[in-house]
Amino acid sequence: MRRRASLTLGLAAVVLALDQATKAWAQSALPRLGRAGITVVAGCFNLAYAENRNAAFGILEAVPYEMRRIVLTAFAIGAIGVLLVALFTNRIQRTWTAAATGLILGGAVGNVIDRARLGFVVDFIVWHVGDKFYWPTFNIADSGIVVGVFILLGVSYWVDRRATARASA
Repeated sequence: MRRRASLTLGLAAVVLALDQATKAWAQSALPRLGRAGITVVAGCFNLAYAENRNAAFGILEAVPYEMRRIVLTAFAIGAIGVLLVALFTNRIQRTWTAAATGLILGGAVGNVIDRARLGFVVDFIVWHVGDKFYWPTFNIADSGIVVGVFILLGVSYWVDRRATARASA
């Protein structure tokens, strides 16, 4: 239990520290030029400061700003609570699940800090295909959450697959 909790909390701390440091850098160093920003790899990767007052992909965009801020913050705090309860009630049994939980936890805390402190989430990573397709601008916290969720999905698939194989043997 201690090893998994240490892994989870350690990864959460790393994601949180990287997230907050890169957001502080983005606020002070990046131009507010829309998606163009600073080109890192021509045609596919830019860094550009953005203030995200919505949820992923514009979810809840029609909800008034203050209500949306409260709902998003409450949802994130609830998710953080669920993850911590799972961690400290020994529900996390696998190392990969502990790692995924740490990534999600660090990302969620990073974005909650932004919403509480600034009223918005700082985003700055822009992936795109030429000028045709732009992925929504995101940050390190968002990356931690997405990678963590994909790890959880992969672990769930692998565990189900192994259980099915055992049952049929």
